[in-house]
Amino acid sequence: MAIPPAYMGYIGYVRITSGATFGIRCTSCDLMLSQAIEKPEVVSSRFDYTVYRLGPKEVGGTIAFPAVMDPSGGGVGSVDVVPYIWLATIQRNNDGRMTNVLEPIKVKYTSDNATFNFHNCLVNSYTFAVTQGDMVNIDLEVFGTSREYLGSGGGYLSDAELGGQRNARALTWNDVYTKVSMDDGSYFTGEYIRSFSFTVNNNLERFYTLNGCLSPQDIAAKIREITGTMTIMGRHPQLGFNAEQNETRCFANGAVHFGYYVSTCSANWGVNMPGVVYEIETMSLSNDLMETSVNFHALPGGISTETFVQSVPAIDKSICATL
Repeated sequence: MAIPPAYMGYIGYVRITSGATFGIRCTSCDLMLSQAIEKPEVVSSRFDYTVYRLGPKEVGGTIAFPAVMDPSGGGVGSVDVVPYIWLATIQRNNDGRMTNVLEPIKVKYTSDNATFNFHNCLVNSYTFAVTQGDMVNIDLEVFGTSREYLGSGGGYLSDAELGGQRNARALTWNDVYTKVSMDDGSYFTGEYIRSFSFTVNNNLERFYTLNGCLSPQDIAAKIREITGTMTIMGRHPQLGFNAEQNETRCFANGAVHFGYYVSTCSANWGVNMPGVVYEIETMSLSNDLMETSVNFHALPGGISTETFVQSVPAIDKSICATL
């Protein structure tokens, strides 16, 4: 038997298809098929386990990638994959079911017998995160119903298969727009914020039936949870006051507006999330930079077609030349 060669993972790829096909330049992907095997304790006159049981087959995992100005799946200079997956995460119909199935997600790990299609995938959680001095990072958790083995195959994708140019700039913190609005109508923007993250969790659950299969009959989304956190340089007294006065109001009227804007690349995407309630800030004293952390929760009461997507105002960078 021949000695197996050592293949590196950089010739692999992740591609998502649902209408259009999108290539994801990921930093990591652990989408997989797994199955637990358990050993129940029985009285069998032995001091070893003598019975094992098969658990359900589960398709799922995470995909992490930087937001890249990549024309894959769209026009030149667009960042189509980020808003596309956002809509796949957020949109539901009147029955609460998610309407955008990623079918399939194709993952090629290496050239050696490790290429698969993962079918009927839904986004369980979507996190948009950016920190000063860093890229915009997206983290997905995905659930699916089955895995299809596609065999082996060598070589990288052609330019046409990738969907466009082979190099592209990653979005960085200076491309990001943030606006934090409070219940009293006041607001502040990104000049106060050092890091920002926003997570949508659909709380997916796999449901099994007596259908003769170890794979789930269906995957359904439960109540959606929308949370976030931001780190502020110093302390913002108005936001702190608003949080302390939560009991004086009957509902939350705050909003968080975030996204990115790059005019020369036609890259524009934004989310305006209403119904935001802010927690009281946390802080600590040390010999480092004084910062406060604020957690927040969004309760938008979204109807089935709600997308919360709005255009992002142009970022004024004229001040950068005078700093």
